[in-house]
Amino acid sequence: MTGIITPIASTSSAIRAAPSDLPDPAFDPVLVLLARLAARRHGQVALLRALARAERAPAAINAI
Repeated sequence: MTGIITPIASTSSAIRAAPSDLPDPAFDPVLVLLARLAARRHGQVALLRALARAERAPAAINAI
């Protein structure tokens, strides 16, 4: 599902269009996967800081 969901967001950004919300059954597993990958790459505390308080976040938090 990640291979389907992430291009939707990328394409919307590239053409400067607002993406429509995805159905929860499609969005939720992709969100969990990306959050776990980001936590593995940057650490749980850094991920939580980035999600909770942008001013305390590292320069970038990404999953892939």
